[in-house]
Amino acid sequence: MFYRKTSERHFARIDVTGRFTGQDGDGVRDLIADIKQGPDRRCVIDLSRLDFIDSAGVGMLLVINGEAAAAGKALALVVADGQVKKVATLTRIGMIIPMHDSLADYVASHVPEAVLANPCAPGEDPLAVAARALRQEMPA
Repeated sequence: MFYRKTSERHFARIDVTGRFTGQDGDGVRDLIADIKQGPDRRCVIDLSRLDFIDSAGVGMLLVINGEAAAAGKALALVVADGQVKKVATLTRIGMIIPMHDSLADYVASHVPEAVLANPCAPGEDPLAVAARALRQEMPA
């Protein structure tokens, strides 16, 4: 398992590639340290380019989630189609860690704090303001 952490405007994005198995304990420890030490309160682990995950990998995701929660961080997963999606669905990990089909789905379901901090103009629809802000936040 290999990962790369990128700071987006309102969250940290962690792209995971390769195979995620019980052999990845060292990588998971490094990932947990990155999440805990980072300034972002929200972290998205993008598994859409992961080739394979086994039950030990799912268990490690639960450990990562627990450590993130203990540090005051909210974790979410992006899981595309394929073997990883099948395992995630069978194990029902989405009942513990929120799962999304794409990064765009994640962004659409989490309104940035900046939108909430800026009040609407008189007569302006708050949902329209939020939708406009989300379109600006979407990664290209």
